[in-house]
Amino acid sequence: MTPAYICLSHSPFMAVPRLADAGYEYRAAVDEARKFIGEIAPDVVVMFAPDHMNLLNQVRPPFTGILSGDTVPEFDIPRVSLAVHPVAEQLFQDVVARDVDLAVGEDVSVDHGLGLTLLQLFDAPAQVPLVPIVVNAIGYPIFLVARARRVGEVIGEALASFDGTVLFIGTGGLSHNPPFPEPAPGAKRFSPQEREASLATALDYLDPDWDRGLLAEMSAGDADCFSRLTQPELDRRGGGANEVRTWAAAWAAAGSPPARFTSYEAVEPWITGMGVAFGA
Repeated sequence: MTPAYICLSHSPFMAVPRLADAGYEYRAAVDEARKFIGEIAPDVVVMFAPDHMNLLNQVRPPFTGILSGDTVPEFDIPRVSLAVHPVAEQLFQDVVARDVDLAVGEDVSVDHGLGLTLLQLFDAPAQVPLVPIVVNAIGYPIFLVARARRVGEVIGEALASFDGTVLFIGTGGLSHNPPFPEPAPGAKRFSPQEREASLATALDYLDPDWDRGLLAEMSAGDADCFSRLTQPELDRRGGGANEVRTWAAAWAAAGSPPARFTSYEAVEPWITGMGVAFGA
């Protein structure tokens, strides 16, 4: 296997027409990521993506490998059939054999956590040779960030003998507090009134210094940077900061090489710290 990785933020607000006139630095960074994909021409794309209480609304395993399915049509994101690569079936079996508890989904629909990134990075999203892995980063109970790193390492080890280039993608974060209740038993979704109240304070959680610090640690190749994160530290940067678990898994799967490119923009209309990092 020749590994590479891209870690990037997403926000459904970027798909809302009235908020489209924002995030120019982030969009330019995504263009660089697309060029990187063209350079490495991946044979398989393993994408770690969060779920927003859709697929994982009732049962919430930490990691779910997807064998077949499509994307949820939301936020102007069309329904796209997932072209799951045949390697997924053996990979998921190998990961379980390596003592990782991995759930598996068939004929399921994944939300914008995966769908939006798929559309951003690829011209033909329905043709991407994909291995989707959905990460629980919103619903109770949320696992340690260090666990995401370890699972990523195991997935990288399981693909070590693959003959080709594997691109690992982690999508989510960075600091932001989307309008979802805090993880707790029985927590579902906000009412319209609760949603508006949450959005009114969302910018209080935006922390550009913290976001840039993570990117700097990735540039330095500090493989332990995600493992050191504590839940109180994440809580201060909003519920959406929990999505950095997808970054931890993708980077670890690729071997945690220093980022060759990073970019950051705090996009207030999207209430999110929008970061991009990639390397090989």
